This record gives sequence, C-alpha cells and structure tokens, in this order.
Amino acid sequence: MLFSLQLFIRRDGRTFVEILDNCLEFSFEKALYVPYNEFRGVFYEDGAPTFTAGEIIKVMVTADAVPFHEGMPDEVSVERRGSGYRVRVKSRSYTLLLAQNQPYPRINTNVTLRSLCEANLTCSEISYENPTPTVGNIYVNEGSTVWEAAVAYCIKASGNYPFIRGSNIVRMTASNAAVIDYSGENITAQTCSVATGALLSDVYMKELGDTYPFEAHDTSAADMKIVRARYYPLDMQWLYDPQVGLQHKLDYSNKAVRTVGMTYEGWKSEELMDIASGGGDISGKRINRIRTVGSKRGVFTTVTAYIDRYGQRQEGTK
Repeated sequence: MLFSLQLFIRRDGRTFVEILDNCLEFSFEKALYVPYNEFRGVFYEDGAPTFTAGEIIKVMVTADAVPFHEGMPDEVSVERRGSGYRVRVKSRSYTLLLAQNQPYPRINTNVTLRSLCEANLTCSEISYENPTPTVGNIYVNEGSTVWEAAVAYCIKASGNYPFIRGSNIVRMTASNAAVIDYSGENITAQTCSVATGALLSDVYMKELGDTYPFEAHDTSAADMKIVRARYYPLDMQWLYDPQVGLQHKLDYSNKAVRTVGMTYEGWKSEELMDIASGGGDISGKRINRIRTVGSKRGVFTTVTAYIDRYGQRQEGTK
C-alpha cells in the first residue's frame, strides 16, 4: 500500500501541489464524539525542497491514490537531512472548524443538519448528510459551538450523535454503513476496557423557579456504587423537553465507559459506525474508533467499539 502526501502550495497567487511518496511513518485516527479526523506523518524525499512550510495551505493524504484525509496544515515542518529533506505533518480535518466557531445565539427555526450548520459556518470543504428531517426549533446557547448546535439538532431529530464519515462529511445516521469482515485477517491483539472517571449517576435540571423537578439516573453507575450528581440551570437548548437534555448528559458521560476492540495487520478503510464481523468480541458491533499506524514494521489498524448508548444504538430508535 502506497501512502502519499499531497501538499497544496500557495505562491504568487497560484496554487500547485507537491507530492511526497516516501512515507517513513504515520498515524491516522477518527472516533465518535470527536468532530475531526487526525493525520500525523513523516515523509522523506531526495534533493532540496522547492517549497517552504509557510506556503502550505492544505494537506491531503492518499492510500494507493485514493484520498482518505483532507485537512488543515496544523503543524508542518520541513527539515534538510543529508541529501534530502523530511516533512513532518500534523493535520486535522476541516470539520474541526465546527468546534472552533461560535454561532449567533438565537432560535433556529425549520432547519436540517445542513442548513443549521451552513447558516452558522461557511466552509466549502465540509459537507453534510442530506436530506435530514426538518426540525422546528433549535436554540443555540451563547458561547456554544456550531458542533454543539449540530449535536442538539441530531439528538432532537433522531436520537443519534453526529459523527464524521470520509474526510469531512458530517452524518447523523449510519444508513450507509458497511459490514467489515475480519475473519481472514492476522489479528495481533484483542482488548477490552472500562473507564468510569466521567460517569454521572444522577442529573437534575432547574425549572423557572427554585426547584429541580426534572431528573434522570444511570443504573449502571448505581450498580458500580458510583455516585456523581450534577444540578443544571434551565437550559434553553433543551426547553422543548428537559428530560431529553438530561438523558443526553447521562449518555454523554457514559461515552466509551466500556469498550472492546482488536488490532490486525493491514487496513480495510473502515468508517465510523461500520459493523465488525468475525473479529472476536467486537463482532456484530458498530466501530466507534479507528486508529491506523504505519512504519517499516508494516501497517496495523486498531478498531474499537464503545459499549454505550450512542455508539451501539440501532437506527430508527430514540
């Protein structure tokens, strides 16, 4: 598998592409609950570089000429070494901008996922699942981000948590998910984990007065004798149904509390919310985290399923 780095160079009003094919090492990761994909890599080329790091405006990475990452040049360095040079790059997808921009605080009426996000952020590199249901009112809190508004929309419209598919596609549903068969792969490790540091047991939301009549509780926290209570002011974002807002706070605190996963040699270009098959304990579960690393040792991919409400939810349920 040939991994190539394409650097988009802007100079004197023109844009051209510099391609580096000699990949020394790389890592690529995408995960549910994270609004971007991240690529890190080191590439080497003989001769002298014909560009400077400051001229780079965009990063694209391909595997056998098929693009799998497209993003911003978060950190790029060019270093002369002997008879050649090394390029070290860190790049996150453009969907990161959804979490770095604040929308105008207001009630957004009759919106879809696409219209809500595009009304609050203009970025031609990001696309959205379309069509999605039209939702009457989405309240955007002051100080929140466009990504948080998208989360509120998706939960109201479908009960799902949004995720990134491909390089820069924001999706709400997993209707186009594939089944990935690992039965013939060289599986080098299988893992399971539990992490309860953020798990909440009891959440309450205030009414207009001084009482907290809305409440939700997590039985799994109670089973582990974990007591973590939170009291929230009335949140306009969930005014249409405070119970939905409280349940979301519990579900989000439960993210990746339990996981199962495995590592295999190679890379099958999985996407988030694809369904694993024939991979041990992860078989039959949706894939919620993908990490691929490559070096002179070869290419290895770790896929992980989060045993939580958003990670393993069934389509069509709220």
